[in-house]
This record gives sequence, C-alpha cells and structure tokens, in this order.
Amino acid sequence: MKLQDYVKYLVCIFVVNFGTTYCNKRIIVPSLRSIDDQIASRHERSVLDLLFGRFRTCGACLCGRPNRKATRLLGGEYTESHEFPWLANIHVKSNLISGVLINDRYVMTAASEIIGATAPEIKISLGEYDRCTLDISSVNVSVESIILHPEFNPDSHTHDLALIRLSRPTKFEKRISPVCLPNPGSTYLGQVGTLVGWTTNKSEDNMDTCRPRKLGLPILGYNECIKSGINPMNFNDDYGCIGVVGTSSLVCENDIGSSVQYRSYTGVYDLIGIIPNVNKCDNVTRPTVFTRVGPHLDWILQNTKDACYCTK
Repeated sequence: MKLQDYVKYLVCIFVVNFGTTYCNKRIIVPSLRSIDDQIASRHERSVLDLLFGRFRTCGACLCGRPNRKATRLLGGEYTESHEFPWLANIHVKSNLISGVLINDRYVMTAASEIIGATAPEIKISLGEYDRCTLDISSVNVSVESIILHPEFNPDSHTHDLALIRLSRPTKFEKRISPVCLPNPGSTYLGQVGTLVGWTTNKSEDNMDTCRPRKLGLPILGYNECIKSGINPMNFNDDYGCIGVVGTSSLVCENDIGSSVQYRSYTGVYDLIGIIPNVNKCDNVTRPTVFTRVGPHLDWILQNTKDACYCTK
C-alpha cells in the first residue's frame, strides 16, 4: 500500500465522527471503474476539502436531498410540495426572484437582479412553496450583506452570480436544506440537467407563477450551443447551455436567478448553474444559457468561510 493510500485512510478515520463520510477500501484502492468507485471518489474529495479547511461541516446534515424519492420529468411540471428544499424566494424591493440555499448562511442568485440594492432592501423566504398562499411555516430572513462576483459585467452579464449573506444561520429541517455544490472540474456535459424555480410557462398568458416548476433538459457542449442558435460573440467560457437542439429557450425574463441542477443516479442534486439575464422569452431557436457554478467554486468557498456546509 502506497503512502498516499495510508494518508487517505487516516483522513477517513479522522472525519468518521461526522457520520457522513464513506470510508472503505474502494477509496484506498481505486482500481475498478465501477459505480461504487464514482461514489467513493466524490466522498474522497469531500474528505480532502475538510482536511485542508476549504469548508467546515454543519454536522451530520446532507445536501442535495429532495423530498421526493423518485422523479419523473414532464414539460415544465409543478414540483411536489417542498420537493427542492433549497429553493429561496428573494424579495428585492418590489420584485421577486429565485435563488438557492448553498449552506447555513448564504443564498446564491444572479447578480444582475440585485445590483444597486442594499441589504435592508432584500428579504429572503426559505421553505416557501406556494407564493400565492400565505404560508406561516416558511421562514423569512433579513440580509446582512451582498457579495457580487468581482468580474460581473452588467453589460455582457458574464459572471452573473451573487452571494447573499443571511443575518442568522439557517436551521435545517425537512422543508429547508441546502443543495450540493458541483464536483470540481465536472462539466456534466451530455447529462440531463433539471431547471428548477418559479419559472413561467410560455404557453400561459399570466406571467406570474405560484408554485415552482421543474424541467429536465440535456446539457449541451459549446459546439452544440452554437449550432443551436447562440451567437458565439455573446457566448463565453463562463456560460453553459441547456435545451433541445432546434427548439427555442424555455425560460423567460422573470426566470433570472433560477437554478440548473444535476440529479445523480443516487438522487442527490448538485447546483451546476444559475440563469443569468441573457435569455429571451421568444420563439427564436436557441437553447437556454446559464452561468456555470463549477468554475467559480474557489470564489464561493473563499467568500463563505464563515458558513458551514452539509456533506454529500
């Protein structure tokens, strides 16, 4: 057994008290390219992140677990009640946008929708499902500070990401828990992504929606995005796209801040994208563009050191 294998084993022993790290020989001897090895490698990354202090855990909580055991995606169907417990409603002055809870103190959304707003002008609702019905079980939280991505460009809308720091830590329960951050270096190309949020169905006249919807669409590569109608002059490495080749975008202007997620075969959701302010609600053939979260992991972790994360 190599020295690095012993180190990995000792790391597993060190964090076993957290109760969420899966440590066994599959991590120590990664020789088989099986599904179990893929699970082990993901946990290994979490262990190493813990060891080197990239983030601290909130205890035994788990991220990315929906409140629905099985999911069947139709064309923009409504979600089950609190199916995605990380969804957040963000009240910005008189506007209402979407966001996602990523740990106990921060909600992520699109920077373009909160630029110019101050912390007192923003309120966050967690555990809310039906926007049109008073829900006394939801939690309303004030905002302490706003962190826009330092490279956010309000003209081109590149790096259209923002972190909103809540005024107090979030108490996790069935209706309120965080989504997982994406795996480092993963592109998720060729996988089915899940677009989730209080998105509008273009076939409806009413542009407001009460309950969140979900829609499964393939995650496309750069060449497919360009062939599908996206102008290459407006598409950069910061973006990804999701959709069916030959169809128009399925999101509208008021879907900004909604999330693109990936559901693993084990049912765990990773946050892979945030909808920026670049998509148009028209019948022009082009897929939906999203800001990729993966390339911004360092920025996210650097600016959320005061928060704790749930593990995969």
